[in-house]
Amino acid sequence: MPTFTRLTPLALTLVLLGAVCPAPAEEAPKSLTVKERRAVNDLLSTFTRARTDPDKQSKVVDEILAIGGPAPAKLLALIGQQLGPLQARYRSAFYAAAKTVLRKRFVDRDPAEVDALRQTVRNLGSSDNLSKDEIVAKGDPAMAKLGEMLWIDPETVLKAEPALLTQRTALLDLGKHWQRAADYVAKHGPKRPGAPDEAPRFEDLVKADEMLATSLTLATSDRDRKALIANVDLEPRIEFEEANGIRDLNRIRLLLGLKPLQIDVALCEAARDHSKDMVEKKFFAHDSPVPGKQTPWDRAKRFGTSAHAENIAAGTKTGPDANRMWFHSPGHHKNMLGGHGRIGIGRHGNTWTQMFG
Repeated sequence: MPTFTRLTPLALTLVLLGAVCPAPAEEAPKSLTVKERRAVNDLLSTFTRARTDPDKQSKVVDEILAIGGPAPAKLLALIGQQLGPLQARYRSAFYAAAKTVLRKRFVDRDPAEVDALRQTVRNLGSSDNLSKDEIVAKGDPAMAKLGEMLWIDPETVLKAEPALLTQRTALLDLGKHWQRAADYVAKHGPKRPGAPDEAPRFEDLVKADEMLATSLTLATSDRDRKALIANVDLEPRIEFEEANGIRDLNRIRLLLGLKPLQIDVALCEAARDHSKDMVEKKFFAHDSPVPGKQTPWDRAKRFGTSAHAENIAAGTKTGPDANRMWFHSPGHHKNMLGGHGRIGIGRHGNTWTQMFG
């Protein structure tokens, strides 16, 4: 079984590393007085002792948010430490349950049919005259059938293993306090340019863990499972929806018997920078008018990495929705299912860039 205990607590680091960065000197955060520091330390201790008293913990959160300054970030770090072990245990239990459901549900599936469906989609990429209509007519039904045969929906796992609901409820209860602190830090704390004004929804983070566990059941080798788990360590360094898009694409690739792609953080930065340029300089193209960034290869090199394919999209808020747009576009479709090893996704607003290396 994959080891989850080493994973960085996604809920904590996504905000602390992804949305928040050191403030410029002219925007120094409020300093706490000696009295406030003592009060915050006492409140943090009270929060820890009140593990079984959600109402008391909620009052502590109220008081810490009222103090403001760096106090909510301290609370966020504390809750993140408490969430880490809970998340790790939940991931492991969910993966074990998903494997059990998979064995029971798909014992009679026909491997030959799986191979034929996969080949139907993969053959599309070899067509010189591929069209959106052909992808819709052949690719979509095959993908839907593969999903029915191979994919275990997280809701199905929860229904099959009611004990998981107890762990999930404990996560979500503590996550409510995390959410309040994270929302405060995202709104009032210093953040890097282009970072979202809102923290990710904690329930979305839990769902991401569930998707990881179910995706692991699709992986057929230890190498692929290790790649998926390694990505989780890197996800806190990119935005939630960027990571969501990579998870979704890897699910598509695993359904098709293709290896998952490894996150390249530098490639994500290059992709995000191109999306930002397209929005701010009002163009939409792979060729950029910005000196030193004219081609995808220039942009990747500028960020210390390399690339050999790029997709762009506009008009959607989520990574999976961007993938759907690319999947139905012939050139983009071929890039998504190509023999790459690395991936970077970067967005600015509703504009997206996806790069492969």
